[in-house]
Amino acid sequence: MNKFELFCMIFFALDADWDETKDSTIGEYLSSANPFLFEDIGSADSSIYSDFCGYISEPISIENSYSEAVKYLKALGNQKIVDAFMKTTEEDWIESVKDYLSTPHKGEK
Repeated sequence: MNKFELFCMIFFALDADWDETKDSTIGEYLSSANPFLFEDIGSADSSIYSDFCGYISEPISIENSYSEAVKYLKALGNQKIVDAFMKTTEEDWIESVKDYLSTPHKGEK
């Protein structure tokens, strides 16, 4: 798993929460972090993905991806975003990551 794939998975998890809650804090983050707005690898606001890359340790495995995601989100200093992400259990996360990585997607190796 590469950094961009992890970034996309975090986006998907938070987007699922936003779909249910329409929380403005989550929505603002998603707007800036959107990895699908442009064709290149990154985010709508390039500093979001750049900062993300500085927090993530490699190698990233499916097994450690959840803890890496939590580490990054906690570093943002916004408990609302952490809480939204934590609604996804580690078990559900791992299943979702496996599904995502098994299909063609932006940023795959």
